[in-house]
Parts: sequence; C-alpha cells; structure tokens
Amino acid sequence: MPDYFGVEFWNSLDPYIEHSAMFNIEHASTPSLIQHGESDERVPIGQGYELCNALRRQGATVRMVVHPRQRHGLQEPRLVLDAARRDMEWFQQYLGK
Repeated sequence: MPDYFGVEFWNSLDPYIEHSAMFNIEHASTPSLIQHGESDERVPIGQGYELCNALRRQGATVRMVVHPRQRHGLQEPRLVLDAARRDMEWFQQYLGK
C-alpha cells in the first residue's frame, strides 16, 4: 500500500483513512452483494466480513458469499458461473433490469 499511497501509514494515516471503506461507511444504504474468495491474500476474508457487518449495522441490505478455495480472482469455472449468476440476480432484484 505505501507504493499506492506514497507514504507509510505510520508516517501519514490520512490517505489510508480517506480511501478506506470502513472509515467512510457511515450512512451507507446501497444494497450490496459481497463475493469474496475464501483464500484471498490481497484482501483477507476478515475484511470482507468486517465490511458486511458494518453495512448491516448501518441498516443496509447486504449479502456476503464466500467462494471456497478461491483467491482474489475466481478461477474455478463452476464458481465463476455461480458468481455471475448471483450478480445478475442481484442486479435484477435491485435495478429491475
């Protein structure tokens, strides 16, 4: 992250807070579908649960799906299709498309 933000968090926390979903979640209300790989090393699964719980505490409609064995990008064809199906159902339900 220091490469992205240009500074270590211990030297300047501001850019990290400014771009943090958790620090900017107050009043979030958009229905959210979180699809997360169980073995994601880039965004650890705990962060997905944290986001899901924070959205619920804000009263937002949220569903979290954990895809087994998957890392940051889904690789198993069966799970890729499942994620796409879930996306389409979510959009149809909340966007009417």
